[in-house]
Amino acid sequence: MYRAIGVLQEKWVLHIVRALLGSEKGFNELARAVGGCNSATLTQRLESLEDLGIIVKRTEDGGGKLARSVYSLTPAGQELQTVIDAIDAWARAHLSESEPTRCVG
Repeated sequence: MYRAIGVLQEKWVLHIVRALLGSEKGFNELARAVGGCNSATLTQRLESLEDLGIIVKRTEDGGGKLARSVYSLTPAGQELQTVIDAIDAWARAHLSESEPTRCVG
């Protein structure tokens, strides 16, 4: 359990998973969906999640342009939907909508 918490508490990880729950995304689309994460950190998190078997990266031929990286959740990653839903339910029950959200770090 401690390892799972360690993985999920990494900055941006749950944001990345949430963004990919809807559909696969290219790197730039994912960066916009996550918001505020610099490219180097996003790349690092994506590589880590891929190593853990949570996401999969596919490279699409750019047809003369640069190749495009597309990311999607594996079945293990899709199972995190229940975690995201639980966090959402807890937040709705215990956090006021009027409280400002702050990102630290």
